[in-house]
Amino acid sequence: MAEKKKTKEEVKQEKTEEVKEEAEEEKELTPLEKYQKAGDVAKGILQHLKGMAKPGVKALDLCETADKMIADAGMKTAFPLNVAVNNHAAHYTSPWEDQLVLKEGDVVKLDCGVQYEGFIADTALTVAFDDVHNDLIKASKEATETAVKVIRVGGYTGKLGDLIENIIEGYGFSTVKELSGHLLMQYRLHGPKSIPNVGGRKGNLILQDEAFAIETFATTGAGESHQDRTKLYIVRLAEGRFPLRTDAAKQIRRMLEREYYRLPVSIRWIYKALGPAKAKMGLRELKNVGALYQYHVLSDTPGSFVSQHEHTVYMTPEGPIQTT
Repeated sequence: MAEKKKTKEEVKQEKTEEVKEEAEEEKELTPLEKYQKAGDVAKGILQHLKGMAKPGVKALDLCETADKMIADAGMKTAFPLNVAVNNHAAHYTSPWEDQLVLKEGDVVKLDCGVQYEGFIADTALTVAFDDVHNDLIKASKEATETAVKVIRVGGYTGKLGDLIENIIEGYGFSTVKELSGHLLMQYRLHGPKSIPNVGGRKGNLILQDEAFAIETFATTGAGESHQDRTKLYIVRLAEGRFPLRTDAAKQIRRMLEREYYRLPVSIRWIYKALGPAKAKMGLRELKNVGALYQYHVLSDTPGSFVSQHEHTVYMTPEGPIQTT
């Protein structure tokens, strides 16, 4: 079938539209727009993983799915997907060849981080495979969502801690005292301001154009987070320069600087890039000279269960804009 010839007006209109599209692509996005781009991807990934998380599914499959979805979206990770099960509160991501499988009765925290040009989306939710932990999950969910609604420019983060603790204790649970929400900065996951999960603290002044990760935890345990020194799966490059001897250590340092901008990374990614033997040797040297910040798995009382919910907000004079 012969194609109808375009009129001069139609050709002109098409060229005008092309110019407009190119101009839009070249236009520099505002920080808020960059936070929103990262947030749109992060929330889509988190919902997909929520649907995937079932008894019999490997934690490693969840982690690798998140990695692939972030890359496919043209984004980069802000930190490895955390899959914290039961009393684990944070910092569990699958190690190399992880065999952890989700099972009936588990309470699973999924914490996802995406960055676009260093502007970070940090968001988390909790799933369980029975109804026993419904109230535990509701407690952290309500605490996070309420804090998102009330946070304001000119307020103090400590007031949010009062609110968060009251809500979670109202459900009969405790907050995890040492863990908190945090200021987000370009290429910096934890800025110098925090949003406590407990009351009685003044906290920090909230300013216009700041971004915060509002992150709450509810627990059936003591509300304490203990480092498990036997479980280290996430690291980041420490500040400063350190003399290195081996090529393996130098290669890892370049990777963490140039590919990950000193943000937290999974040791699994380093194993994948260098091979397990070389990665182990390089990581050993980096640890020995103090060149790595180490995120050991954080856990509450053995036998307890922890839930987590988290959203990222951008602060404007009219109120917070939730980006995740």
